[in-house]
Amino acid sequence: QSSGKVAMSDTLAATLNCASGTTWLRVSSLRRSATHGAPPIGWTDVYIDPRYADIPTLARRRPRELISALIEERHGRSAAAIDQEIRACAIDDGEIAEALQVPIGTPALRIVRRYLDEAGAAFEMSASLHPADRYFVSMRLDQHGT
Repeated sequence: QSSGKVAMSDTLAATLNCASGTTWLRVSSLRRSATHGAPPIGWTDVYIDPRYADIPTLARRRPRELISALIEERHGRSAAAIDQEIRACAIDDGEIAEALQVPIGTPALRIVRRYLDEAGAAFEMSASLHPADRYFVSMRLDQHGT
């Protein structure tokens, strides 16, 4: 959808667990279903360490690849860990609501991921927003570990 530099507001910094006022590169994208005519599945904003200014262009050329994989390939920095939080929320941004084809206030799930290197420093963060009826998590916990 778009890309560019963004300074972290207090609210966004609290959501992403990073320092307020820092500058990151933001790549915004709309995830679509493979089903023709289906509404979009979700909106994702990926925040990249600004030292990797070449990554947004590369991501546009290779949209199916993970940005973290592109960073590792081009710059040798890999994720030693990924922190993930999933929270219920309401869609409160008009642009995102319109792109997702839902009214403002629609219940949603926000998935925040922080990609951490060996030193524990974040070099990529993402916040995805999915209308509640378009995303679910399913898992099986096996008592015997098989």
